[in-house]
Amino acid sequence: MNYEEEKKRQNNELHAYNLDHLSDSDLLFLIESYVTKRCDYERIASQIQGDADIITRMVDNDRVFERVIREGNKIFHVSPYFLFTLLVRRVFKLKKEDGDFIHDAVAELNSLAPAYPWNKSKIVKLLNSIDVSNYLANMLAVFLRTSRFYKIQKYDEKQYQYIIDMIEEIRYSDTIRKFYIYCHIGNYALFFTGMFPEYIEHKFRYKKTLIDSRYYIDFGKTYFGLASEHDMARQHELDDTLCSLSEGFEIIIKLLHYMRNEYLPSNNLKL
Repeated sequence: MNYEEEKKRQNNELHAYNLDHLSDSDLLFLIESYVTKRCDYERIASQIQGDADIITRMVDNDRVFERVIREGNKIFHVSPYFLFTLLVRRVFKLKKEDGDFIHDAVAELNSLAPAYPWNKSKIVKLLNSIDVSNYLANMLAVFLRTSRFYKIQKYDEKQYQYIIDMIEEIRYSDTIRKFYIYCHIGNYALFFTGMFPEYIEHKFRYKKTLIDSRYYIDFGKTYFGLASEHDMARQHELDDTLCSLSEGFEIIIKLLHYMRNEYLPSNNLKL
């Protein structure tokens, strides 16, 4: 593989799924769930494909969400990205309207060290962020594939089961590779603490390891922060999103806990 092919391959990993370019099957599912007085679904799809504003409003509609919950495993023919977009945005919407949650989130984040100034408007801005919810949906969809969970980039042959091994890899990496490692450590820590907290606590409680959830949180915050400051983040307009994930890591974890416990049967999530 020559340099240009390698560069293209690396850059494509940042071109994540988004609501501007849903797959045909996802878009048709969305339209069938949302539209009640028409049945020319393919015509509607051709008209709205690429219109993120309209599609976002449809994704956030109660009818669409209720169909997903009602049909359960029957709708898993939709892409993992679409499913997680729906669920993450639903949780963000619910918690944005939960005054107690926002009050507790502000107090918790302002009590941490290093402290970043948080208030109600900043929490609401985080929960309104399509970029943050989209990033999370992509991360969750990717990490459902066990083999990808342990790879820094999609086409890597080498796998890394421990954060310390990923950090060691930084020493031998060029600047682009470092960015992907920073992001992967953040994603890895967020996925573990957000979706499998009981696994971490079980191992810690029964002294199988000295690593508790705080270990993952600290590394997640640190490496999302490093990623947000990298030139690649600015180049691909990810700097604000990665910074939000770093500073609000603890709250994002709580949102993922809620999503998993409320909407995802545990037997559908396995490493």
